[in-house]
Amino acid sequence: MRSLRSLIVVVATTVLMFSVLGSSVSAASPKAFHLNKTCTSNVFSTVVTDDFNAIPAGTNITYTWGSATIAYPSIVVRNGSTTGVCDWNQPAGPVRAKCTFGTGTGRLTQFSLAVDVTFDGTYWYWDGWYWYGGGD
Repeated sequence: MRSLRSLIVVVATTVLMFSVLGSSVSAASPKAFHLNKTCTSNVFSTVVTDDFNAIPAGTNITYTWGSATIAYPSIVVRNGSTTGVCDWNQPAGPVRAKCTFGTGTGRLTQFSLAVDVTFDGTYWYWDGWYWYGGGD
């Protein structure tokens, strides 16, 4: 009877360890990201649609320009924020910029994002990958 209890404890501990380990691995796994937005100037834009619940439609994105080709976008959502960098010095083609975001605050703590920026004449699109945690 005692060895049966020991076996149950060992199995339960093993299952728990693998479920925790699996959660932390999947938390850092990159997931597809798509967002489209409109811009009223080169410093202010508004999210129209996206597939990431933490940055809902209607969220404003503001840019501070460090130079003619480097911008620092800030995203502020309820209970969190993040700031990134966009490099607008890209070769001719559909990709206008590449933006990366490191960890943020609040609900965007440990949020990372890497996107290509394109434009169709009306909307600006961010397409790439996001992840939480140490999935660099």
